[in-house]
Amino acid sequence: MAVCFCCSAFLCLCTAGGEVQSRKKIDALDVGRLCVSQVWPAVEWDKQETGTAKVSEKKERKEKNKAAEVDNSKPQVIIYHTHSSESYQPYSESNFHREEETGTVREVGNVMAAELNKMGIAVVHDRTVHDRPSYNQSYDRSLSTVTALLRQYPTAEIVIDLHRDAAAYTGNKGETIVINGETVAKYKLVIGQGNDNYRQLLSFAGAVNAAAEGLYPGFGGRILEKEYRYNEYIADQYLLLEVGNNQNDIEHAKNTGKYFAHVLASVLEDE
Repeated sequence: MAVCFCCSAFLCLCTAGGEVQSRKKIDALDVGRLCVSQVWPAVEWDKQETGTAKVSEKKERKEKNKAAEVDNSKPQVIIYHTHSSESYQPYSESNFHREEETGTVREVGNVMAAELNKMGIAVVHDRTVHDRPSYNQSYDRSLSTVTALLRQYPTAEIVIDLHRDAAAYTGNKGETIVINGETVAKYKLVIGQGNDNYRQLLSFAGAVNAAAEGLYPGFGGRILEKEYRYNEYIADQYLLLEVGNNQNDIEHAKNTGKYFAHVLASVLEDE
């Protein structure tokens, strides 16, 4: 049977008159590759390393197994949302705030958590809605949530309060960058100057931006310093992360979640 496959592969290289095409010199390796591709079409040959095969199915299976092995009961990263209902285009109802998860910062958090898991990094993503029914009490309610999470998960090294910005502060337009051919919303990091650990927070934000620039030049976000505390005093490696604004599309914000996960992975590797 193998001979039949090889024969058919060789015949594919021949002209109708039975002469081998002269466009490219054919050697035994080329014929071998054609034979194998007839039996295992999933095999992709690496043109840079002669004779080396990359099996895409095996790679995908390895990634799935890696994610399955992650023990999220011992997370390195905690993600939660003080303003959980903040939404993106095209979900504009209630001045870009919606209780449903689709189109909101919670969906961005889902993408970030999934990407971290793919890289073998354990994460807990809390999707509790804190800005309903009272927006003014959001930080009080989210403080209760995150302190409980830190007690429950003492292994956490990084805490992220994931928000989005308001377009009114950025010229009423969405800010984006292109990474690997994908449109990605820009991000900002907000530092509360009223925190006793202000210096540690600022240093950590700088390390995150350095990692972002190292991986994806131009991706590093602005660091905004404000006089409030934003509950950031609870951990030195704390990020108040604003992904895009309400003029950014949700798909662009989700792309930010994916690439920012790789930034976090880089930071964790350097520790």
